[in-house]
Amino acid sequence: MISLTGTSSFSSIRLFLFKSHEAYLIFFLFFIGFGFKIPIWPFHYWLTKTHVEAPSGFSIYLSGFLVKSALFAFFKLTNLISFEIETVFFSTIAFIGSVDSSLKMWGQIDIKKLVAYCTIQEMNLILLMLLLGDSSSAICGIVFSAAHAFLSAFMFYLVDCIYRRFHSRSIYSVQGLLQVVPNLGIFIIIMCVLYAGLPGTIKFSCEFFIFSTLLENSWLSCIFLMFIVNVLGLIGFSKVWFNIIFGLPNITMNKRGLDLSWKEVYILCYVIFFFMIFNYSYLLVF
Repeated sequence: MISLTGTSSFSSIRLFLFKSHEAYLIFFLFFIGFGFKIPIWPFHYWLTKTHVEAPSGFSIYLSGFLVKSALFAFFKLTNLISFEIETVFFSTIAFIGSVDSSLKMWGQIDIKKLVAYCTIQEMNLILLMLLLGDSSSAICGIVFSAAHAFLSAFMFYLVDCIYRRFHSRSIYSVQGLLQVVPNLGIFIIIMCVLYAGLPGTIKFSCEFFIFSTLLENSWLSCIFLMFIVNVLGLIGFSKVWFNIIFGLPNITMNKRGLDLSWKEVYILCYVIFFFMIFNYSYLLVF
């Protein structure tokens, strides 16, 4: 871009008229480059591998901030291109990414990897919103990314609470938490409700806007994506957590002194509080 425009100033580049092949090449390279970090299909497998091997603190930082920085950089830099880009191909990639990650929730036995696929699903939905819509859709995508930052941090911290108590993230080893550690089980239920997009929450509003916009472009694609993401994906996600919460406790699970400490309760309530404050302040404004 600098070699074509002769400047690195955002305001000057925005006024430059790119040729069609230049605009498409720059957009494609930005899409692939930042897509690795967002991540887009089929370059998303590194994220699940990283989350499984990394400590939970880094997983919270990666999912809550780093992947959002790639999304913001892609949005900011592609807006400098004055040429109107046809985004059907790029939207299809984001569409496939949401479908692929939703279906793969059914085969996960590691709960941290399951949460990683939730991140991939929602990031591809946000990217799809940025590619399909206008300025209002972009605002919705940015708000959704902020809401997902709170939600993903909440999920990964719950996974960390489970791992520090039972030294396992396998769904076969960790079961019946509501009987063993009831406070932790209640917070997991709250997490499942927030992830499901309870009407009145910010995720419900953002997903409603996403599917409404997609319905105007292709009703068949809208129905298909809604069924995969909000039915199959949600069932695949919930069945794992419901088995962990309500299943029969494993005989190897220690039942003494495992419940949440006051510090952990404070951190979890802190995240929920700011999620809800952000949620209802947004709804009141709009």
